Amino acid sequence: MALFDFFIKKRAEEKIDTSPENILTQSEGLGKERESVEIENNKLRTVHEIPEHIFIEYEKPSKITPMEPTETPQEVNDLQSLYRYLEQNLEKKGYEAALMNPDSSYMEEHVRFLQNELSITISKVNTYYKSHVRQIDFHIETRKRHEMIEMVDELLTKKANVEDEMKIVSSIENDAKSANGISQNVVLSYRKGFKNGFAAITYGTILSKKS
Repeated sequence: MALFDFFIKKRAEEKIDTSPENILTQSEGLGKERESVEIENNKLRTVHEIPEHIFIEYEKPSKITPMEPTETPQEVNDLQSLYRYLEQNLEKKGYEAALMNPDSSYMEEHVRFLQNELSITISKVNTYYKSHVRQIDFHIETRKRHEMIEMVDELLTKKANVEDEMKIVSSIENDAKSANGISQNVVLSYRKGFKNGFAAITYGTILSKKS
């Protein structure tokens, strides 16, 4: 009896319900917990069985294109480049130069610079055309050997056009040496601007003042 009383007292202290209904309820709860754990384990196994790439989209590495060297187009020193130089209007530049340094010797110095620059441009154009004619002659000779008559005719026409442009360049070169013709357009516009700068200085410092 003492041992039985001890167990009753111990259960009373722990406040454990030892009724059959409670024991059944606890066993059912344990069964549900086991079932829930098994379901969770099945879910985890199912998730692990699915390939990772289905849910996760990895960023694809972009294809690295090799850097290609940037080719700068080579300037063609032909008749058109010479025309672009002669078509410059340096009146504004001459005007501003006079306001900064109103000295006629400075103007003449810059005029000589423009003339030298024209000579350099003409020299570049002549060099380009001579090289171009040599290339055309080479193609004419090699195509003749293969009896490519039509292409040879086209090359001969091309060569005739180049030679016509060379004659124009030669004429401009002669005019530049004698200070005549269109070769003087750049120099004349610069001189005009410089003289206008002279006039502006005189008007601003002398003529605008009341006597």
